[in-house]
Amino acid sequence: MKNFEELTLKDNFMFGIVMRNEKLCKKALEIILQKKISKISIPEDEKVINTDPRTKGIRLDVYCEGEDTVYDIEMQNIEYDDLSKRIRYYQSMMDMRLLIKGRIMMI
Repeated sequence: MKNFEELTLKDNFMFGIVMRNEKLCKKALEIILQKKISKISIPEDEKVINTDPRTKGIRLDVYCEGEDTVYDIEMQNIEYDDLSKRIRYYQSMMDMRLLIKGRIMMI
């Protein structure tokens, strides 16, 4: 077991603590996305989204919302062969949660 002083941002525990801080999370997003973000909601770590009991749910490392954008921040310490499929699945689960039943979407 690591001492607290030995933890890095790659550690799930430390990543959660740092990214729960609204100012640090916002700054990280701005650096990663290379754009100014006016405001985000209080970040939620380990957010679970289950849209249907018959399907596989997801657990997002860090989730927060901006004025017109939702952000999912994932820390990857292991290389996955199926990462592109995993990303698409996470995105679709977040989109399903955001869609309002009966509302017509204009494209």
